[in-house]
Amino acid sequence: MDSGIGSGVAAVAASLQRILGMHSIGAELMSANYPSAGYIGTSVRRVLFNLRLGSRVNHNGGPLVAFDFDGFALPSKTRFVSVNQGILGDIVRFETGAVRQAVRLMAALENRAAHKAERLFVPSAWAAVRLRELYSVPASHIQVMPNGIFVDEWRNLLEKATPDSGRVPTVLCVARLYRRKGVDKLIRVWPKVVAKMPEAMLRVAGDGLEAAYLKSMVKALKVGRSVIFEGDVTDRSKLAGLYANCDIFCLPSMHETFGIVFLEAMAAGKPIVALDIAATPEVVRHGTDGLLVGPDDAELAASIISLLNDSAMRETMGRSGRERVFANFDWKDTARPLVEYLGRW
Repeated sequence: MDSGIGSGVAAVAASLQRILGMHSIGAELMSANYPSAGYIGTSVRRVLFNLRLGSRVNHNGGPLVAFDFDGFALPSKTRFVSVNQGILGDIVRFETGAVRQAVRLMAALENRAAHKAERLFVPSAWAAVRLRELYSVPASHIQVMPNGIFVDEWRNLLEKATPDSGRVPTVLCVARLYRRKGVDKLIRVWPKVVAKMPEAMLRVAGDGLEAAYLKSMVKALKVGRSVIFEGDVTDRSKLAGLYANCDIFCLPSMHETFGIVFLEAMAAGKPIVALDIAATPEVVRHGTDGLLVGPDDAELAASIISLLNDSAMRETMGRSGRERVFANFDWKDTARPLVEYLGRW
């Protein structure tokens, strides 16, 4: 999968390929491997890849696995399952201009792929509901399969991360910089945070369509000294270091079918601040693993400030989140529905 479409989807595809290999399931994953050409350019490449997919798939009767709209052009009698991580029909409302038109097209193709697939695996109950509402997919064809992380590997990376004993209070955000991720909302409230805690620092890891706009926001709000844009962080050791050296993880996303970054932050023992919307409450328990807030900017700022000022609450929530992830969200366990289904193929 191409990171230009969304790094979360790419990470899930790679993780499931590993899991299926561990179980010696010779599934063929329908995904392209080519460099990004920007959001629209990469989208066009992915559509063209699918249009040629029928002749390229070496279908020997074994399991075929598609992602999101991949598989829309397969012959009608081809058996395949689809792992949906995006629900483009919901994402379209957050985009504008040419990107909105591209997403609208991909949503139509995703609808077609969803009806062709014999089973749809989605990461949350919220995603299952939206698939039924937007694409009229029968509930009997949908199965919830939560995302996960490779717990042992992530724990090892965190243990090797070098702690910065002299760091200032730090809020971390990790995301593809798309409008629906709400990073603009976080930056918009940041002046209120530094007004109460002048030494606080915000680190944003990720890149995407909104990067230039977000940087201009920081400049206009005159908070550049307290905001660092890390860009895309592909080195897992460096990413683990960012999680280890923050006090709070905040992603006020307006559309999440799951949110693997929440798992990563929780595994690092960090409390979460996020919006009480979409699938986020299925991953982050309000008042237990973090604070989930409404759409009001003042509530978001107040939650960040309160957690930065309360080390005991941060420790309690961080410990709860870490225990929850280690016990419930290892890919080896969460991917079992797909493994079992394909094992009966």
